[in-house]
Amino acid sequence: MEDELRLRTVQLLADYLESCARMPGTAARRPSTPEAAVLRSVAARVRQRYHHFWSHYRGYRGNRLGLVANLAQRVVRGRGIPSWGHVVALVSFAGILLETPPARHAWELKTWEADVGRDCQKLVALLCDWLTVENRTWLEAHGGWDGFCHIFTPTLICPWSTPLVRVLLSCFTATILTYLWTKPL
Repeated sequence: MEDELRLRTVQLLADYLESCARMPGTAARRPSTPEAAVLRSVAARVRQRYHHFWSHYRGYRGNRLGLVANLAQRVVRGRGIPSWGHVVALVSFAGILLETPPARHAWELKTWEADVGRDCQKLVALLCDWLTVENRTWLEAHGGWDGFCHIFTPTLICPWSTPLVRVLLSCFTATILTYLWTKPL
């Protein structure tokens, strides 16, 4: 029997990290799931917020896996559990590590591609284990990826509930009632 939460997590992480690891100038593929679209959107805001600090890690050539594993343990050290913000920040940071830096030579780019492809798969596995094994109880208690989408997807505001619409409807209703009241039968 396959674990649906783990499968969704692998697909979500692979979608996001592969989009980060693509070659510069190539178009990103469409998100494979609704939660992948939400993750890309939220991660873009997180990346923008921490751009100054994280830009130092773009093109990182060290041990990406060790860096992300260490950061994942630090995320939960204080509280014992992650938060959705921590999850998005960790996944976004992993994506920064996979971004292709500007290459000076073609052979640098080939070496980079080989390393990034391998590290992308390893990071997907690491983050998937971190979420679905170490923090599974928390993830399930917060609705899994449906809960993630619920938290980060803005709710649609019903136009009938806005104050201006209410005032206009009240005026319209009052006008009609006044007309019907004064109209001779």
